[in-house]
Amino acid sequence: MTDIRGELLSLADPDNAEFEAKLTPCGYGFLGARLPGLRKLAKKIAKNGLDGYLDGWEPEYFEDFMLRGLATAYAKVPLGERLRLYRDFVPLIDNWAVCDSFCSTWKPKGEEKEALWDFIVPYLATGQEFPMRFAAVMMLDHFITADYVGRVMSEIDRARCEDYYYRMAAAWCFSECMARFPEETMGYLKGECGIDDWTYRKAVQKCLESYRVSDADKAELRALRAARKG
Repeated sequence: MTDIRGELLSLADPDNAEFEAKLTPCGYGFLGARLPGLRKLAKKIAKNGLDGYLDGWEPEYFEDFMLRGLATAYAKVPLGERLRLYRDFVPLIDNWAVCDSFCSTWKPKGEEKEALWDFIVPYLATGQEFPMRFAAVMMLDHFITADYVGRVMSEIDRARCEDYYYRMAAAWCFSECMARFPEETMGYLKGECGIDDWTYRKAVQKCLESYRVSDADKAELRALRAARKG
């Protein structure tokens, strides 16, 4: 753990720390370590095993959380152990950057996906901003597929949270559904869409800004947004 601490401190970049502090609200200070360096160190931790690292884990900086999340995601462990590690880590997330980097790092395959789906869905019922963002971003990264897109929209439709970072992730998720599965997503938005007005408008805005959404679909989205206002 001492060596890891020294390696982490060696990645400090004060100029970048100031920039990141403005971009990422967080309850801890910033070293300014850049993501490629953190990923390299996280892979080293994962290769050597997480037990010793986690036993001595005492966070001082934003990067401590980023490093733990990445090392957890890189760990080569059985699925059950992975989900236990994820369950321990999710409550520690308090910002979008740690959440999103953590979610994107491990790529589930085959039967792992259904087990992961069952694991993440309950977080949408917690009413807590970052556990809910974790679930939404995991869906965004791994479940916008033909097999899951309808389930993604249905679960997010039922979720209720007024916190900014969750709602942004939910809107982002819907815009990605539109880009990949426009017919299914448009049908949902035309039907009994239960997401709140703010998230709905933000989702439409993201669709309108996307080069992957057709002009015809954008025109229809504008009409739907106008009708919802009325």
